[in-house]
Amino acid sequence: MVKKQVAELLLVVLIAAYPLAAVSNAQFTMGGIKVIGVPGESAEVNRFLGVPFAQAPTGPLRWLPPQAWQGQQNISYKADKFAPACFQGPHISNWYKNVVSGFGGDPDSVVPPKVSEDCLYLNIWQPDASADKPFPVIVFIHGGSNKGGWSYEPNYLSEGLAAKGVIVVTIAYRLGIFGHFSHPDQEYSNFGLLDQIMALLWVQSNIKALSGDPENVTVMGESAGANNIDFLLASPLSRGLFQRVIHQSGGSGVTGTSSRQDHLDLGREFASKLLGGVNENAVQKMRQIPAERILASADDVYQGHSFGPVVDGHSVVSSLHGAVQDNRLYPVDLLIGTNDDEWLMYLEGEPVVSSWLADNVNEQQAALLKSVLESETEAERRLDLLITANAFVCPSLLLAAKLSEQKQQVWVYQFLRQRPGELAASMGAYHGAELPYIFDTHDTWLPTDVIDQRLTNRMQAYWVAFATTGNPNGAGRPYWPAYRDHEPTVQMLDDKISSGRHGSQGLCDVLLPI
Repeated sequence: MVKKQVAELLLVVLIAAYPLAAVSNAQFTMGGIKVIGVPGESAEVNRFLGVPFAQAPTGPLRWLPPQAWQGQQNISYKADKFAPACFQGPHISNWYKNVVSGFGGDPDSVVPPKVSEDCLYLNIWQPDASADKPFPVIVFIHGGSNKGGWSYEPNYLSEGLAAKGVIVVTIAYRLGIFGHFSHPDQEYSNFGLLDQIMALLWVQSNIKALSGDPENVTVMGESAGANNIDFLLASPLSRGLFQRVIHQSGGSGVTGTSSRQDHLDLGREFASKLLGGVNENAVQKMRQIPAERILASADDVYQGHSFGPVVDGHSVVSSLHGAVQDNRLYPVDLLIGTNDDEWLMYLEGEPVVSSWLADNVNEQQAALLKSVLESETEAERRLDLLITANAFVCPSLLLAAKLSEQKQQVWVYQFLRQRPGELAASMGAYHGAELPYIFDTHDTWLPTDVIDQRLTNRMQAYWVAFATTGNPNGAGRPYWPAYRDHEPTVQMLDDKISSGRHGSQGLCDVLLPI
């Protein structure tokens, strides 16, 4: 059972939920404080940028659950610029540089954001139009391996999506060592996940003031953001905060195992290294150390470590994998999918399929997988398919099947669209390739044609319809059949949209049978 103090700490934000004013001229009232935004680039959307949802987790608040933001009453708050990103290294900036370079663009055009520990802010894109009923709400959780990323990356600017009739909220959360530190001296872990829950509580308290519907909230995440949603589905603290999930290119959260003891051991090692062997009041002393030094030391101790939520007894009370297998997930409607070449851009050197098979599967599985892949002649493609299936596709299909068993509405996609041009062939349908289509953020360096714009329009229509009703179907786009464990049909998003058996289903039948 979740401790009372934890629930009280996270729910304190709800105190501010007294009657709120309606939106007018890019402004709303948040707990008695007028928040003033800015019009969007088009007249269709208002923007509220850098809206605080929690106090700065700095000094004595570092490595504690988020505390409700306390603004000054009767003072207007200007929400006209993005806040600093949560403290991090160059991980995601380098990712963008690689993608831009892959398409022949100038990697120096990628400008990293300012970073700070004072980063718990969200951004809102709100349709500026009178509506007969409240707008559905999409809350987007960014990716970045839980150690990088920010809520206003170029791919996440949400004006184009909001203009289709949905409020979009993009949120920040603590990353890396700041969001996932565990130590024997402290009770809490999973600070990044608690930040996400606090942001969802903020939505429940304040979205009515923006003509949004707090009872029609969809949580959308990509990569690590999708993996974090897996834990939200299993957390007792997230119940009632959302009704639907859009899950893009995640998976490891479903099948991965992460021992809190391992995290505690790393935390003890990290503290000892940082403090020169001092163990008494270690966490308290570490809260006084500058963030730059914390990050530098963490990069050494946690090198190769995958940051993510663990079973801490508060936000996560049991194994996620067990919750998935036993159908103990929060029942939600689900739209889920992966891209065809999630791992292609990360392959380095000569691809050795036999080495991957020896390291990851038994001999019987290896023989079966070789048989499934025998039509693929290129080793690079075979390895890409194997890693993509194992890390992304198969866990996603497992989650889809389990929620389908709970009689939820489930819809599965496979994104296959490759950009036009020779350079695009080396990228394929890469990890993150679907994002510019959903947000309509096709940058100048991306080769884009009329097919891409048509696919953008259709995908946005699917996503908004799902956020509105739980069903992506509607007039003007190809029919999308529901996914059932006994009828695993997926929607293939490409230059031509079709439905059928997932291209990696044969691999998943071997790697992760459902």
